[in-house]
Amino acid sequence: MDTVFARGFAAHRDGRLTEAERDYQAALAAEPSHVDALHLLGVLRHQQGQHAEAAELVRRAVDLRPADAGLQLNLGNALKALGRIDDAIERFRNALHLEPGFSLAQYNLGNAYAAAGRHEDAADAFEKALRLQPLDAATWNNFGNALLGMRRYEEGAKAFRRALQIRPGHAGAHNNLGMALNSLGDTHGAIEQFRAAMTVEPNYVAAHFNLGNLLDATGHPDEAVPVLQKVLRMQPQFAPAHFGLGHALAAIGSHEAALPQFERAVGLDPKYGVAWLGLGNAHLALGAHKPALRAFDQALRLDPGLVAANLNRALTLLALGDYTRGLPAYEWRLRTPGSITQPSLPRWNGEPLPCRTLQIRAEQGFGDTLQFVRFAPFAAKLVGQVVLEVQPELVALLEPAAHAAGVSLVSLKSSANGSANAAPLADADAFSPLLSLPLALGVSTAEKVPARTPYLVVPAAYRKKWRGSLGGQSKRKLGIAWSGRIQPGETRSAPLGMLEPLFRLEGIDWIVLQPVLTDEERAWLDAHPRARFIQRLEGKLEDFADTAAIVDRLDGVVSVDTAVAHLTGALGKPLWLMLPFAADWRWGIDTASTPWYPKARLFRQPKPGAWDDVIGRVASEISAS
Repeated sequence: MDTVFARGFAAHRDGRLTEAERDYQAALAAEPSHVDALHLLGVLRHQQGQHAEAAELVRRAVDLRPADAGLQLNLGNALKALGRIDDAIERFRNALHLEPGFSLAQYNLGNAYAAAGRHEDAADAFEKALRLQPLDAATWNNFGNALLGMRRYEEGAKAFRRALQIRPGHAGAHNNLGMALNSLGDTHGAIEQFRAAMTVEPNYVAAHFNLGNLLDATGHPDEAVPVLQKVLRMQPQFAPAHFGLGHALAAIGSHEAALPQFERAVGLDPKYGVAWLGLGNAHLALGAHKPALRAFDQALRLDPGLVAANLNRALTLLALGDYTRGLPAYEWRLRTPGSITQPSLPRWNGEPLPCRTLQIRAEQGFGDTLQFVRFAPFAAKLVGQVVLEVQPELVALLEPAAHAAGVSLVSLKSSANGSANAAPLADADAFSPLLSLPLALGVSTAEKVPARTPYLVVPAAYRKKWRGSLGGQSKRKLGIAWSGRIQPGETRSAPLGMLEPLFRLEGIDWIVLQPVLTDEERAWLDAHPRARFIQRLEGKLEDFADTAAIVDRLDGVVSVDTAVAHLTGALGKPLWLMLPFAADWRWGIDTASTPWYPKARLFRQPKPGAWDDVIGRVASEISAS
């Protein structure tokens, strides 16, 4: 039988597994306790992926020869492949007890600890393995991974670099070094390492995936898209890659293309909460509010504390006009990064507080303050005193209305890190963020929004300052604003050149209300054939009171969704409001009017980016009016 076993061993060594299996089984038929045949048939089964049978065969061999470290090692390997990590760790430790200098057992022990998430134990095991085999690149690489698991990124990076010194072109070490460098904030170095890994192994899925995600995260989603597409060609069932591709496509505004990627991600992994969030966001961007709401609800069933899903669900409800559920959910905005800090005061929920002081703090942008400041006088009727903190640029404009309502107005200060001052005002008894006032005051529908306009008035000094300042050659004077603050993913900006149908209208002087123009915009306006009918105020508008004094003297304003639009509405002036396809929640859905500003007419894009349609309809209405 030794001849049969030897023949099987030779076949096994040469990769002729079928012949090896036949001879091992023949040896065992003749001698059921043939330890080496049991052991190596178990190893063969392990190679074939039949790990349960492998473990049973090697266990029988171990029972017959318990002091053999090699048998303990291979039993551990089979158990680890079965997911029985703790049992595998025990066998690797047995092997090391039997043979303390057994470097492979030490290495495999480290891998088992890593699989169990015991990174400190794994690092210790790999360090011991390296004392035995200091020039083993694989051990240095896995040691680095254990260090990353312990957040020791600099040491991890050194371990990966050592692996690359020993084995230049080690794709795994390049990839892992990229991960370490990314954690250290060196995104450029990380990208280089991921690309190096891909050069060595062109079909290295992990390196492609890491590169794609990093490109997207660092503001290069257009470059991320083809990288993530390749990941999916290599591994079509990889749910995180579908999510990553969807996220990158959404970042470049390709929401229709992103939608099926998110759908595929949740199809492959129904418990993938952030993919449900991405799916909801894509639906919302495409104006499909009810499917968006279902996706957000599913995300929250999986992770009730997911801030973005809670907030976007709130925005969806508000857009649908469901203020009863939407306004309480909108409080999740206060948990997002960059939201206002709140002083350590009791939160005001609309209860009467006679002889007490309520501190109200503005939040978000200028337009939000201009829109929601209408609620401050109603709060003032329920408390002894209201102190309203607003952005410095709005103080002069809001002062007359605040004075008339008995509201004390103060300038919102910023702390050293740029966030709103968290300190309570002296003698304040309660606090409310400005955009929480509708909830506190019980506004349950859009129709219950206080809609009387004007609710702001131009300060007398500014009326005087701008008296007689608007010359021109036409009887009608209209203001125009085509862009607000430019932010990532911004859709509330129309290219200046697309406004040509408006500037071409006869009998109108246009007053540009953009406080700042680009060089290209100045050149375009200078070269316009009707330039004498276009008046620019760049450099002259010091604050919103200046802008209000101009708007108050106009026959109306054409604007995209900017602070100028809210200012115009608050002053009760006619407003032609040009909205992107998926407009902000406050403008509702599929309506040409809004209860927030009775003199506003809403013009919505019929599809994303279709400003030409909107501008054409606005031009027609102005021409006919």
